[in-house]
Amino acid sequence: MNRSILLLGAAVWALAPAMIAQEAAAPPAEQEDTTHRLAPVTITAQKREQSLQNVGISVTAFTGAQLNDANLSDSNDLARLVPGLNIGLPTGAGNQPAIFLRGIGLNDFATNNLGPIGVYVDDLFISSPGAQIMQVFDLDRVEVLKGPQGTLYGRNTTGGAIKFVTARPADTFEAGLTGQYAEFGTMQVKGFLSGPLADVVRGRMAFEKNDSGGYITNAFDRSDAAGTDNLSVRGLVDIDISPEITGQFGLYGSRIDQPGPRYRSQGVLSPTDASTPCDTGAILANDCVNVVGFQNPDDFYTVNQNTATSLEADSYAAQAKLTWELDGFSVTSITGYQSLDKTFLEDSDSSPANILTVQYGVESEDFSEEIQLAGGGDRLNWILGGFYSSARLDQDQRLDLYKEFRPLIESVDPQAYPNGFDPAGAAIGVPALDYRTLNSQDTTIYAAFGQMDYQFAETWRGTIGLRYTNEERDFKQDASLVEAGLSVFPLFTFEDQQVDEEVSWKLGLDYLPSDRSLIYASVANGFKGGGYNGGFLFDASEQAPYEPETVTAYELGLKTDLADGRARLNAALFYNDYKDMQIFTVVSGGGPIAFQVLDNAANAVTQGAELEFTALPAEGLNISLGLAYLDTELKDYRSDSGLDFSGNSLVQAPEWSANGMLRYERPLLTNLLYSAQMDFSYQDKVYFTSNNSDLLSQGAYWLWNAQLGIKSRSGNWHLSVFAKNIGGEDYLAHGFDLTDTIGANQLMVGTPSQVGVELGFRY
Repeated sequence: MNRSILLLGAAVWALAPAMIAQEAAAPPAEQEDTTHRLAPVTITAQKREQSLQNVGISVTAFTGAQLNDANLSDSNDLARLVPGLNIGLPTGAGNQPAIFLRGIGLNDFATNNLGPIGVYVDDLFISSPGAQIMQVFDLDRVEVLKGPQGTLYGRNTTGGAIKFVTARPADTFEAGLTGQYAEFGTMQVKGFLSGPLADVVRGRMAFEKNDSGGYITNAFDRSDAAGTDNLSVRGLVDIDISPEITGQFGLYGSRIDQPGPRYRSQGVLSPTDASTPCDTGAILANDCVNVVGFQNPDDFYTVNQNTATSLEADSYAAQAKLTWELDGFSVTSITGYQSLDKTFLEDSDSSPANILTVQYGVESEDFSEEIQLAGGGDRLNWILGGFYSSARLDQDQRLDLYKEFRPLIESVDPQAYPNGFDPAGAAIGVPALDYRTLNSQDTTIYAAFGQMDYQFAETWRGTIGLRYTNEERDFKQDASLVEAGLSVFPLFTFEDQQVDEEVSWKLGLDYLPSDRSLIYASVANGFKGGGYNGGFLFDASEQAPYEPETVTAYELGLKTDLADGRARLNAALFYNDYKDMQIFTVVSGGGPIAFQVLDNAANAVTQGAELEFTALPAEGLNISLGLAYLDTELKDYRSDSGLDFSGNSLVQAPEWSANGMLRYERPLLTNLLYSAQMDFSYQDKVYFTSNNSDLLSQGAYWLWNAQLGIKSRSGNWHLSVFAKNIGGEDYLAHGFDLTDTIGANQLMVGTPSQVGVELGFRY
């Protein structure tokens, strides 16, 4: 294992015996003063309520109050709070995220391919990648589970899971409304209303509305870009149907209607002839151009693009959870439905010329049913479950290539090239075409799973889990060239079916030397099914289905409360051995553009260590710190285009990352409290592509945020001012290689500094 991991892990484990002995010698909890101590965090990572410190898996959890204090913009901001979590936005705000946990993720922007990190809202697995970005509002907590998840969950994931647990309806009337205004015309309003509807019925309504003019300037028409316009609503009802039966019901909706993203163009060709490749230094200095000689403006947040972009997405979901409490065990039914309707138009060439314009359209529906039987007592806890999912996804995608040259092409020979249509590029050596692909994918999943933990001695507990998964995918793709006033020219039709079966498992051992300490070890096997390339292909031979990936994950962890409950330390060492890891790469094929495809690397390894420390060193002062070390390597991988990436790091996998928050809250006058907060996040260098190109990477950087506020002691109102990205760090959030197509790379820029104010009321 890497020397840095060993050093970091050895430091923790060398101190562990002393820390555990100190806590074991502490007086019984009932004899202690219970003030000024860290509150326990309750999670449901193992499908029952448990203290975070008593669960033998690596979980980072935040309460709703902590999330509010952190002032998150949306779910992507979680990355600055969780060690080892990295979230990129390959196609901009409002689009599907690329979630990476401990170096495991998928940066494919095709809407038919899910990543290895599962996203849940309450008990509903979000099956469409396009719906996995969401607003963070009116939540009870968020749980980030690390490592394979399958022996307890209906949908299997190899890298981990993020659970957004909503605030449930209250027994008494509650209401709240919060408004926020910040630079770039950013306005946010969120609120909730909750309380009893009848003797046995409780309800809750919540919403969040976001609007922003955007922080990027488009020099083409001096307009603002990268703005947002979205609305999310949620309705929940809890019913005590009988003394033994309870029901939890939810309706979720989201609408996005905003301009599409604006990428920064990174030209890679010499400005003297727009064809000779530039050297790396000149490219990074923004001294180079694309195939038509365009050079992006030097200002980091300025672009020059002519195509009007748009993003429209409507997503809906419904969930019904029924629980029967029987003699010694319970039966739970979780029924879910979700849909997504989305269109997205981007200026893919990121220039004022019409070189490449792409439109993505997707419609998806998913029905799922999960049945759980669970029981247990003081020593034995068990769960058995079955899962079924049936999903339909349809893609309608268009690509307009080199429209800029159509008049020139037509002038060569109007009869041979009507309207400048020249897919072969015969006239001037540049192809001009309008391409369309219609894809459909039906996915059916059956799974049976179970897990049992048994405390076989006073200080020892064992866990065993097993899962069977069957995934069937039917995929069809019709590709054609579509010319207005001419005809439709079919390219190919591809149809195929893929069936994957796998048995995965988990073994765990927990040692509990005291009431406040836990040492755990586990080994788990995870599985993620194969699939198909949902992108732009010009020949059926380019459609090579990718195979399932499997992982064997080893973990050793420590959880302990220190200093009489005023401090908490959680640490973990992990090693993940991947077989046939699914990798997103760029391939030069027989068509006019390079296409991006999912492929399998024979072997890959991720290993590392994580530390999380929380403390209350003084009254009113709360400190939380996180540190993660990560070492990733593609052990054996040669791409379809013949490039050997063996030995390279995985994408979006920083070697070191850290986060921290310091919050101080004290009385101000008789009925007021004031607070001061500072938080930071650090990320080491990351690569955006598997070839580890410095052109598509982001160097190490820090982000600092601050907040000052006052509030009433009763909590009925609060007022705060905040600043994000203090110092105005310029950084990239993601990037894609389009050099073979347009002579430039797409770069997604991160958000700049921003100052704002927030006012909220609660009853």
